[in-house]
Amino acid sequence: MAEDGVAVVAAGVQLAWHLAPSAAYTSSTHMSHVVSYDMNGTLKALMGSRADDVTILEDRAVSTTTGSTGAVDEEIADQRRYGGTDPKDTSVQKRTASYKGAIAPDGECTPSDEPLVDAGAGALAQLPSGPIQTGATWTFTRRILVERDLGSGTMTYTDTLTRVDTRGGHQIAVVDVKGAGRVDLTSDLQAKGFHTTDMALEGTGEFDVTAGLPGVGHYTAHAEWTTRLLGVKVGIIFDDTYDATPWVAGKSP
Repeated sequence: MAEDGVAVVAAGVQLAWHLAPSAAYTSSTHMSHVVSYDMNGTLKALMGSRADDVTILEDRAVSTTTGSTGAVDEEIADQRRYGGTDPKDTSVQKRTASYKGAIAPDGECTPSDEPLVDAGAGALAQLPSGPIQTGATWTFTRRILVERDLGSGTMTYTDTLTRVDTRGGHQIAVVDVKGAGRVDLTSDLQAKGFHTTDMALEGTGEFDVTAGLPGVGHYTAHAEWTTRLLGVKVGIIFDDTYDATPWVAGKSP
């Protein structure tokens, strides 16, 4: 059995999904969305509590089963609540959704699962078509949501294989992720003069090469929109954190 450490993969390593037929998997993510406002003291005083920072915490649990031919059936459960030191509401909003389709070895979903619920969800959404070596880079673009109800846009990801670790007999690919996006706020905020802006993402994700499943991921994203209201500059600032746990194989359905 190989010892834990950095694996030597001179011939390259193949990152590819391997979902077994008639199998079950679970995965989860935690997201933190912070919306804050950039305005002068006078306007902030006039706005009162409406100008306070807003933190939204979101937890997503996904149960995935595969059919005899490998088709996937996902049941998705989301829980959203306000965070921060003084949340304006303590209730928990629950949502459920489902997805039926297929996940190709390179991660492509058919039918498409876009727009993705968060920029972090796209970090390893596309894998290289063939074996790659340490230092290799690949790029792809996905449609994304910005905190679900705040806005939307596109993100182009640049992924780089930084190393391959050996842990518990598994090869784990460690990937550096950079994202550059263009995002809009909702139409009512666009009508107030907030125009398309840049969104930047960075972080690190892992892919279990041996199991053919995504591993942990941690990504942060940032965007700022500005306009002028009554001649005064007003900014909306969005900071996003996305943490994913590894996909885990469970009992067959």
